[in-house]
Amino acid sequence: MGKRLVNALVLNGISVYGNDELGNPSLRLDNVNMNLEEGEWLFVVGVNGSGKSTLAKLLAGLQPDGIVGELYRGFAGDGSSPIVLQQPRAQLFGETPREEITFALEWQGIAAELIPERVERALKKTGLILLADEAWDRLSGGQQQLAALAASTACDTPLIVLDEVTSMLDEGNRNSILQTAQDLHKNGTAVIWVTQRLDELEPESRVIALGEGTVVYDGNGRDFLYGVTAGTGAVPISPCLRAGLRLPYMAAMALELRRLGKLNDPLPMTGSEWRKVLGNIGDGEAEHATR
Repeated sequence: MGKRLVNALVLNGISVYGNDELGNPSLRLDNVNMNLEEGEWLFVVGVNGSGKSTLAKLLAGLQPDGIVGELYRGFAGDGSSPIVLQQPRAQLFGETPREEITFALEWQGIAAELIPERVERALKKTGLILLADEAWDRLSGGQQQLAALAASTACDTPLIVLDEVTSMLDEGNRNSILQTAQDLHKNGTAVIWVTQRLDELEPESRVIALGEGTVVYDGNGRDFLYGVTAGTGAVPISPCLRAGLRLPYMAAMALELRRLGKLNDPLPMTGSEWRKVLGNIGDGEAEHATR
């Protein structure tokens, strides 16, 4: 049994049983133990079918049938937390962004006289003020995703779960979603960011990787991509590869440069780290490496 921390969201020996697409019994999560601290940012990664979405819904307070184990909501409270899904239309109930945010505030029990100002604030925060009264079919997928996020965050929340929300977005909308989530985090909201886009990982942020319903990695982003040197001289194995995931291009290049003796640990992840590293390698080799 895992340790229960004061005010943390804690999963102790959680297993979730369900049925697969053919109706056969399946184990979606298998004896998961984890803690989530107040204000933490957690990346959740894994291949399709690894249990990411089941864990995301569970952390958001949507407890399925067939659950075994103990769950303490801690700082997240007794009710459910906002969750934004990969397919925004699956969770939009209003006819326009304004209606969607209004509906969310009404559902949260916000006093009627306070709702208009909060709706305007949410629309401005997500850049949707000029599209507030447009029907969904006139909005792009990214704009619909922003509307779902605006509705989910119109009220202050200690925790939000974002389940592969950038998987089908262009770079502009992806950055808007990510910036909104980062702003929430800076203001104290705990963020669970479920993704298969490993270029979104941050070096020091916590990463949990799932494989066949179990936690196969729990550590920081840099060690997830590159592994931890044990001090024996052996080349560490990437936990990312062990989890069945494909390394981002730049991470794969870093490993190759380390193999060639041109890079030492800690290997770079961020743009600023790469600029420094490539400058040290030398102009000719840097040009060759980035082709």
